[in-house]
Amino acid sequence: MSKQIVKNDNLDARYKSFKERIKRLGYIKADAKKVNAVIEKVADFGMMSDAGNKKVARAVSQAKDEKDLRARLDKIASMKGGKYVEASEDEVIMRAVNALDYGAQGTQKHADANVLVQLAGIDDTGRDTDVRTDDMKKTKVKAKDASMVYHALMSIKAPLRSKYLNMMQKDSKGFSKAFNAILKVAKK
Repeated sequence: MSKQIVKNDNLDARYKSFKERIKRLGYIKADAKKVNAVIEKVADFGMMSDAGNKKVARAVSQAKDEKDLRARLDKIASMKGGKYVEASEDEVIMRAVNALDYGAQGTQKHADANVLVQLAGIDDTGRDTDVRTDDMKKTKVKAKDASMVYHALMSIKAPLRSKYLNMMQKDSKGFSKAFNAILKVAKK
């Protein structure tokens, strides 16, 4: 009986050292959940590979503030002989900072709360309705205008589109400002 206890203690010690090694490598489930939550918010940071996007997502989940995030992104950009050099590009940094500042709560975390999805819904139904932003405020939008803005957004390239969508998503003031600016261009 005492031999079994010793064997179990050895097993526990081996498991403990294995767990510590895994922890040092950064593959703990709690960390993975945080990284997955960041990837849910921003699926593509503009990196060339999925591994690069995951590295940026891990940096966002571990960063304490914007300064820390920028330092982590610089570190990623310099690793592996320049394999992830695009981590130092302005577009990647902007998306990472937006993911760090992402403040959606409750139902705003759902995919259908995305401003682009809401505008597409208005375009499909053709009804005047409200668009809800991350600050949980609603802005009344005419269907004709929403359709024009939606088609204008879909006609531009993804990086520029995501820039406008980030401005529109944060709060109702930013939504109105960006929406009206895009509408002016779409009417010309």
